[in-house]
Amino acid sequence: MSCDQDEHLFDLNDNNTLLFLSTLHDFKNYYSSIHKYVALLLCLGGLIINCIHISILTLPRMRNSSVHTTLTCIALADLGTMTSYLIYITRFEFFVSLQGYAYAWALFLQVHAVLSIALHALSIYLVTLMAFLRLMAMSAGQSMWMKPRLALTASFFVTVSVFTICIPTFLAHEVMPNEFDMYNVGFSSMFMKNGCNLLKLNLWLTGIFLKAVPCFLLMCFTMALLRRLRANDKKRQLLFHGESRRSNSDRVTYMLLLMVFVFLVTELPQGMFAILNAMFTYQFHRYVYVAVADVLDLLSLINCYVCFSIYTATSSTYRQTLLSLLPWRK
Repeated sequence: MSCDQDEHLFDLNDNNTLLFLSTLHDFKNYYSSIHKYVALLLCLGGLIINCIHISILTLPRMRNSSVHTTLTCIALADLGTMTSYLIYITRFEFFVSLQGYAYAWALFLQVHAVLSIALHALSIYLVTLMAFLRLMAMSAGQSMWMKPRLALTASFFVTVSVFTICIPTFLAHEVMPNEFDMYNVGFSSMFMKNGCNLLKLNLWLTGIFLKAVPCFLLMCFTMALLRRLRANDKKRQLLFHGESRRSNSDRVTYMLLLMVFVFLVTELPQGMFAILNAMFTYQFHRYVYVAVADVLDLLSLINCYVCFSIYTATSSTYRQTLLSLLPWRK
């Protein structure tokens, strides 16, 4: 990537800076040698786990909840993420071709670049939606905000919005022929003109609307849910003369808070990276983003386990339903 008139993030004449960048490069070389194996195991395990997760959440006794409906949509997005990444890691990491790829595979790589961003962002927004629905249910009563149809409609709207925002990312890449009569994927020449203005605009669009905004909303809803829980605890202590008894509704809210916290921990660094990539496109992309790209992918794959893991750990009803599906328990 070569963008003129870029602001410089690093002083390449400074010894400490060079040492830092050299360390990043060494880390990339080390981790990239094992990343494909780690990613392969995560994808295979994640596909199995999320299929089980969906089969449980869609059982008749589990359907009557907007939380479960949204969790199902998140699991579907995670399935898409892991399926796309599994194909990518198999074809482009285990069977890498230095001379390029057939047009169909190059086109898949272009689509994968967009899908990986869109589906991951969709998961974040759906977690945000789930926190919002829970907050509304606690504030205004559960009859309206806990309806599955409302969650499904909202999830559909979020999906369309996220994929619409990702259209420029698809246009920013193009399939290019090479000297071996094969194809590679690179940045579109249109996006690289005029000092990469269109590319930078797309990076800002992605960084703000697919990273910064959902992280900000998650933090806002987290604080609002915590305030609501404290208010409920005070009311309960007054009602039961100082005793604190958590209701099932509060346990569900604490479970959602744990999910939101895990997503924030993994997403905030990625959000910061996305913004820095937009501000210092050439240097940050070349020296930092490329070095940690596999780690960012790893965080995205780990996030695909969050909902199943936390729900299994915190919900006795979910655990009982899961155990009832095991063949040796029947």
